[in-house]
Amino acid sequence: MRRSQTGRALAASAAALASIALVYASASARSGVGAAAAVVAAPATAAPASTPSPTAAELLRQASRADDHISYTGTTTSVIYNEHGADSTVVRVDHAAPYKWRMWYVAPADAYGRLIVSDEATTYQYEPKTATVYSESWEQAPALTLDLDTAKVLKNYSSEIGASADVAGRKAITISLVSKYSGALAQRVWVDAQTKIVLERETYDTDGSISSKTSFDTIRFLNDLPKDLFDLSVPAGMHVQPGTTYGRTVKDIVMIQPDVDFTIISPQYVPQGFTFDQASLGSRNGIQTVQLLYTDGLRDFSVFENSTDRLPDPASPRQFDVDDTTGITDEIDGETLLSWNANGLNITLVGDMPAKLLARIGASVRP
Repeated sequence: MRRSQTGRALAASAAALASIALVYASASARSGVGAAAAVVAAPATAAPASTPSPTAAELLRQASRADDHISYTGTTTSVIYNEHGADSTVVRVDHAAPYKWRMWYVAPADAYGRLIVSDEATTYQYEPKTATVYSESWEQAPALTLDLDTAKVLKNYSSEIGASADVAGRKAITISLVSKYSGALAQRVWVDAQTKIVLERETYDTDGSISSKTSFDTIRFLNDLPKDLFDLSVPAGMHVQPGTTYGRTVKDIVMIQPDVDFTIISPQYVPQGFTFDQASLGSRNGIQTVQLLYTDGLRDFSVFENSTDRLPDPASPRQFDVDDTTGITDEIDGETLLSWNANGLNITLVGDMPAKLLARIGASVRP
């Protein structure tokens, strides 16, 4: 999968950006086998050397690129835990290495029939209930594999191999990723011992509670998936609607400053290990929004800024103070949203971290 940590963060933030745009428009996802030497009457011979087991870091690197050459079909269940309970999604996944994907939604009921097909250049999300095909970037499709910047991850997290386990009828090796700063477990993955495909993945909040879990219920590895599965045509009776459109992606904020009518403000405080990754300019329903992405390799947060001076309209907002300003917070697809208005700007932070930490970051964004 040619997908970066940036892409994963864009995907995680896409629902938040859509929510932001919607309100503006309306108001306007070990084994090592030991060899035994035979004891016979003849002179002893040396046992063949066993292949050393990979280190956790090596296994992590292998897992991050396994889907570039491994094809498979299977069913995954994803669970996102939040203060209201848990939300589950079941998806049938077909992948023809290196680039072709098909994801058909089985549950929940309101998503049944949704289909995402991509060759990582063109991505269509088919919504049969509304006869609409959304044209999105691949970065916004659900991430199903371990698409990580492993160098950055290993800089900020220690990696540890744990006990073997069985996942979806396959032998798996466990890798735990622990923050070098807080000592907290951030993520645990179960890697197929043979193919190195990630079979299960759990993420954890900073307080140690589980945040999300994705695992294969069934999986088969094969190389003869029908080409028709990955057809990107638009059926008769359906219309194509552009999704969120991202303009230039840059490593220096000054490169997009001339394209907006406000001064882009960067946070002066970021948690340990986090660094600025990129800036981009998105447009949805005519609303131009700047996104600043920060990541430590595993976790990320985004700062969205636009000149609407209007709060988004999430499902269950509650008031939350950002410095001396009152804003709102909510959870969207396992991410925390925190939004407030200041000096004619709407500023929205989205990240897989508590609202209290986002508020500390937000207090350092001063228009």
